[in-house]
Amino acid sequence: MSFDEVFERFRREIRRLMREFKEEFEEERPMWTTDGRLEPLISMERLPDKYVLLVDLPYADLRALSVDLRGRRVVIECRLREEIRFSRWTVTREAVFNRYYTEIELPEDIDPSGAYIEKDDARKIVKIVIPRRRS
Repeated sequence: MSFDEVFERFRREIRRLMREFKEEFEEERPMWTTDGRLEPLISMERLPDKYVLLVDLPYADLRALSVDLRGRRVVIECRLREEIRFSRWTVTREAVFNRYYTEIELPEDIDPSGAYIEKDDARKIVKIVIPRRRS
Protein backbone atom coordinates (compact mmCIF):
# COMPACT_ATOMS: atom_id res chain seq x y z
CA MET A 1 0.00 0.00 0.00
CA SER A 2 1.43 3.38 -0.99
CA PHE A 3 1.86 6.33 1.31
CA ASP A 4 -0.93 8.17 -0.52
CA GLU A 5 -3.36 5.28 0.04
CA VAL A 6 -2.49 5.04 3.74
CA PHE A 7 -2.84 8.80 4.10
CA GLU A 8 -6.23 8.77 2.34
CA ARG A 9 -7.54 6.00 4.62
CA PHE A 10 -6.31 7.94 7.64
CA ARG A 11 -7.96 11.13 6.37
CA ARG A 12 -11.32 9.34 5.81
CA GLU A 13 -11.21 7.86 9.31
CA ILE A 14 -10.47 11.26 10.87
CA ARG A 15 -13.39 12.81 8.95
CA ARG A 16 -15.71 10.00 10.10
CA LEU A 17 -14.66 10.50 13.72
CA MET A 18 -15.16 14.26 13.42
CA ARG A 19 -18.68 13.73 12.01
CA GLU A 20 -19.53 11.43 14.93
CA PHE A 21 -18.11 13.92 17.40
CA LYS A 22 -20.05 16.78 15.80
CA GLU A 23 -23.31 14.79 15.80
CA GLU A 24 -22.82 13.86 19.45
CA PHE A 25 -21.96 17.31 20.81
CA GLU A 26 -23.12 19.85 18.25
CA GLU A 27 -26.72 20.22 19.29
CA GLU A 28 -27.65 20.66 22.90
CA ARG A 29 -31.34 19.86 23.26
CA PRO A 30 -33.55 20.18 26.30
CA MET A 31 -34.25 16.91 28.10
CA TRP A 32 -37.99 17.65 28.20
CA THR A 33 -40.72 19.39 26.21
CA THR A 34 -43.83 21.32 27.16
CA ASP A 35 -46.08 18.65 25.63
CA GLY A 36 -45.16 16.04 28.27
CA ARG A 37 -42.16 14.29 26.70
CA LEU A 38 -38.94 13.42 28.49
CA GLU A 39 -35.77 12.46 26.66
CA PRO A 40 -34.22 9.28 28.09
CA LEU A 41 -30.55 8.94 28.92
CA ILE A 42 -28.80 6.94 26.20
CA SER A 43 -25.32 5.59 25.71
CA MET A 44 -24.03 4.08 22.48
CA GLU A 45 -21.04 1.76 22.32
CA ARG A 46 -19.32 0.96 19.05
CA LEU A 47 -17.97 -2.58 18.98
CA PRO A 48 -16.14 -4.27 16.09
CA ASP A 49 -19.29 -6.08 14.89
CA LYS A 50 -22.20 -4.06 16.32
CA TYR A 51 -23.50 -0.96 18.06
CA VAL A 52 -25.08 -1.32 21.49
CA LEU A 53 -27.48 1.38 22.70
CA LEU A 54 -28.48 1.38 26.36
CA VAL A 55 -31.62 3.39 27.06
CA ASP A 56 -32.48 4.29 30.65
CA LEU A 57 -36.27 4.58 31.11
CA PRO A 58 -36.99 4.93 34.84
CA TYR A 59 -40.67 4.83 35.80
CA ALA A 60 -41.60 3.61 32.30
CA ASP A 61 -44.20 1.03 31.33
CA LEU A 62 -42.02 -1.15 29.06
CA ARG A 63 -45.14 -2.93 27.77
CA ALA A 64 -45.82 0.34 25.90
CA LEU A 65 -42.31 0.56 24.43
CA SER A 66 -42.00 1.39 20.74
CA VAL A 67 -38.65 1.16 18.96
CA ASP A 68 -38.76 2.00 15.26
CA LEU A 69 -35.71 1.81 13.01
CA ARG A 70 -36.17 4.20 10.08
CA GLY A 71 -33.16 4.11 7.80
CA ARG A 72 -30.31 5.46 9.92
CA ARG A 73 -32.61 6.79 12.66
CA VAL A 74 -34.01 4.97 15.63
CA VAL A 75 -37.15 6.40 17.23
CA ILE A 76 -37.86 5.38 20.83
CA GLU A 77 -41.12 6.09 22.60
CA CYS A 78 -42.49 4.72 25.85
CA ARG A 79 -45.33 5.71 28.14
CA LEU A 80 -44.67 6.36 31.82
CA ARG A 81 -46.48 4.18 34.36
CA GLU A 82 -48.33 7.33 35.40
CA GLU A 83 -47.95 11.06 34.90
CA ILE A 84 -45.20 12.87 36.78
CA ARG A 85 -46.10 16.37 37.94
CA PHE A 86 -43.79 19.12 39.11
CA SER A 87 -45.90 22.01 40.34
CA ARG A 88 -43.10 24.23 41.63
CA TRP A 89 -40.47 23.19 39.11
CA THR A 90 -41.10 26.03 36.69
CA VAL A 91 -41.91 29.63 37.50
CA THR A 92 -44.87 30.05 35.19
CA ARG A 93 -46.79 26.78 35.43
CA GLU A 94 -46.86 23.13 36.36
CA ALA A 95 -44.81 20.64 34.33
CA VAL A 96 -46.48 17.30 33.55
CA PHE A 97 -44.70 14.39 31.89
CA ASN A 98 -46.35 11.25 30.50
CA ARG A 99 -43.86 9.62 28.11
CA TYR A 100 -40.31 9.26 26.90
CA TYR A 101 -39.44 10.15 23.33
CA THR A 102 -36.22 10.49 21.36
CA GLU A 103 -34.80 10.12 17.87
CA ILE A 104 -31.19 9.08 17.39
CA GLU A 105 -29.13 9.36 14.23
CA LEU A 106 -27.10 6.18 13.74
CA PRO A 107 -23.73 5.75 12.00
CA GLU A 108 -23.65 4.94 8.30
CA ASP A 109 -22.36 1.37 8.68
CA ILE A 110 -25.39 -0.16 10.41
CA ASP A 111 -27.14 -3.31 9.21
CA PRO A 112 -30.73 -2.87 10.46
CA SER A 113 -31.82 -6.34 9.28
CA GLY A 114 -30.19 -8.03 12.28
CA ALA A 115 -31.21 -5.53 14.97
CA TYR A 116 -32.81 -6.76 18.18
CA ILE A 117 -33.95 -5.46 21.56
CA GLU A 118 -33.54 -6.77 25.11
CA LYS A 119 -35.61 -5.37 27.99
CA ASP A 120 -34.71 -5.40 31.67
CA ASP A 121 -38.08 -4.56 33.23
CA ALA A 122 -36.73 -4.55 36.79
CA ARG A 123 -34.05 -1.93 36.06
CA LYS A 124 -36.04 -0.21 33.26
CA ILE A 125 -33.12 -0.51 30.86
CA VAL A 126 -33.57 -1.28 27.16
CA LYS A 127 -30.65 -2.64 25.15
CA ILE A 128 -30.80 -2.15 21.38
CA VAL A 129 -28.23 -4.10 19.38
CA ILE A 130 -27.64 -3.16 15.75
CA PRO A 131 -25.04 -5.08 13.71
CA ARG A 132 -22.45 -3.24 11.65
CA ARG A 133 -22.09 -3.89 7.94
CA ARG A 134 -18.94 -5.64 6.96
CA SER A 135 -16.72 -3.54 4.74
